[in-house]
Amino acid sequence: MEIGYNKLDITPTHPVRIAGYNRKEKSKGQLDPIEINSIFIKNNDKYIVISLLDSIIIEDSVIQPVKKKLKDEYGLKEENIILGCIHSHSAPAYFKPFFEDVQIEEKLQKLLIDQFCTSIMNAHSSLKELDINITQTSIDGLYGNRNVKDAYSNKDLTILEFKDNGEILHSLLFIATHPTILNGSNLYLSADLIGFIRKKYLEKFSNPCMIANGCCGDVSTRFYRESSGKDELERVSNEIIKQMNHLHKLNYSINTLKTSTVVEEYTYHGNDEFITSELTNLANKDDAASKMLYKNLKLKKERSPMTLKLTSHIIVLGDVIIVTLPGDITSPLGKMIKDAFPDYLVLTIGYCENYSNYFVCEEDYGKYFESYISRLEKGNADKFVNSIINETKRLL
Repeated sequence: MEIGYNKLDITPTHPVRIAGYNRKEKSKGQLDPIEINSIFIKNNDKYIVISLLDSIIIEDSVIQPVKKKLKDEYGLKEENIILGCIHSHSAPAYFKPFFEDVQIEEKLQKLLIDQFCTSIMNAHSSLKELDINITQTSIDGLYGNRNVKDAYSNKDLTILEFKDNGEILHSLLFIATHPTILNGSNLYLSADLIGFIRKKYLEKFSNPCMIANGCCGDVSTRFYRESSGKDELERVSNEIIKQMNHLHKLNYSINTLKTSTVVEEYTYHGNDEFITSELTNLANKDDAASKMLYKNLKLKKERSPMTLKLTSHIIVLGDVIIVTLPGDITSPLGKMIKDAFPDYLVLTIGYCENYSNYFVCEEDYGKYFESYISRLEKGNADKFVNSIINETKRLL
């Protein structure tokens, strides 16, 4: 298996608008670099590219031009290129989230096209036959289900280590939590928790890493916080690194590469029972939380009908399955995919391709915050995930 990797620092050198928490002020500096991390995986004549941006979301305004340029100038197949992000709420406003009022940085957005291409082609240039070692641990006491503390969330931290003659050159980490340690009062650019883990991982293991964020739509540090701001960011990231002392090796074979893509469209009509009843229920409430939920529901109804094109990439690396998903995916949906393939190591990456907000399973729909900012009707997230499972079974 040939692997190539690139880490590209794209931190703006001037104050910029930040996407997340509806901030009005521009940035005042940086806590850690804003990056694009890219990995190029090649086996014989087959290949796949995963490139992740430090951003709250990613959209087709950049995705499609990047894929076209990589196809036209470098001959890469568009279906073999996966672009995503890590969901930091403290990165530049490259895009405007559906429920947020922020002015985007248009010049920075346009720069992303060349920056993505540079990172991906640099990863391609570094392709080398490498061994892959898989390790894993479970993160305890730092994050979990943010709606019900003891409810399910995937706390596995899995690492693919890429080795050359026993030396680890770089790594790919899989984690599943909202990286939102920093709140709306922070005006420093940051990849937040993921950025600090990357930095401390390099210090501890002496090799750079790329981090993919998984099914964490209902996962955060909410019930585990001891403070806020940079001090809490330092504490949580240090503790995660410390818990990596308990990594154990997993014996899964990575010897082949197969890929497929699922693309489906779903329309949100804005007249379902949940939105109708909740608009009535929240209309006369004066507390800030109710007002925010009412505003979100009203916006969804006003913009309906809305049709979302959902794209998922399936990568089978021997006994390892990697599934990409186009938004904030709640834990039960990730568990559905994982449970469907008990003999494989199943890894998920959220926030890939055109961002489509929250995916909530049918059983939880209407219970928690995530349903208020979902643009999928009840049951459609389950249908999409089942399509992914069926296509993965066909691919296997």
